[in-house]
Amino acid sequence: MNKTNILLVDDNDIANFLSEMVLTKMGFNNIKIVTDGKQALDSLKTENCPDLVFLDINMPVMDGFSFLIQVEKEFLCTQMKVVILTSSIRQKDKDRASQFSSVVDYIEKPLNQNKVQQVLEKIARIDLMHKTKI
Repeated sequence: MNKTNILLVDDNDIANFLSEMVLTKMGFNNIKIVTDGKQALDSLKTENCPDLVFLDINMPVMDGFSFLIQVEKEFLCTQMKVVILTSSIRQKDKDRASQFSSVVDYIEKPLNQNKVQQVLEKIARIDLMHKTKI
């Protein structure tokens, strides 16, 4: 059982269901699902900060980029890691995502165990680099 708190942010119920299945199968059980950036922002303000966020870009109410802008503007959950999980393969979106300090990866839907494992390994490398700098 993994204690990592995960926030899934996607307006697609099927994508959320599949992502949750993959994560649960891998031993993650602290998973919260919201369907737009505004709900995600409200969650950050009212609940414990997630360790990891899987964030879609294109959503109604508040899209993924607007969510990231607001998170940085308000200095919310500064330790959380964000993975863009999207169907967009546009280089422009990848470049824009890389400008946010909390974004650690950009992956295409659907989520699968291999992609999650690669993300976890990348986060472990990032954490190791930060610990060696101290």
